[in-house]
Amino acid sequence: MINKVNSRDMDIVKLLSLVTAESKVEPVLEEYLRSPNKDLYVKQSNNVIKGCVGVDNSEEELLVICHIAVKKIYQGQGNASEMINFVNEIYKPSRIIAETDSEAVGFYQKYGFEINSLGEKYPNVERFRCIFMNNHVVKNHQQGNKNHFC
Repeated sequence: MINKVNSRDMDIVKLLSLVTAESKVEPVLEEYLRSPNKDLYVKQSNNVIKGCVGVDNSEEELLVICHIAVKKIYQGQGNASEMINFVNEIYKPSRIIAETDSEAVGFYQKYGFEINSLGEKYPNVERFRCIFMNNHVVKNHQQGNKNHFC
């Protein structure tokens, strides 16, 4: 089951700490809770949280994955793919964009994202822009060279 997060929970804080700096976890969670254009969802089974996905839907036809995390013991079981499928169904964007590192780029590639290196965005850390194009018609959307990251 995948549900929208509507309140602060320590398990969610711990999960977000896997994909963002510890000092930023609380502000990130607060932004998801109060922003009209950002949503955080958790995947759970038998009351156990397995993962989360945070998205920014502020632009029509575009969905930005800001955060995606799956607890180590539940990785490789299709949980991240299920969460992406879920947000794809809810928002029905023409494009989904994410930025990731070399550790997770294989997941996005396997899912079907086009991968482009951004080079070393941070010292000794290569970052990648991942773009997934949906197969439905784009309506009144102008593609620009904007950076769409959280």
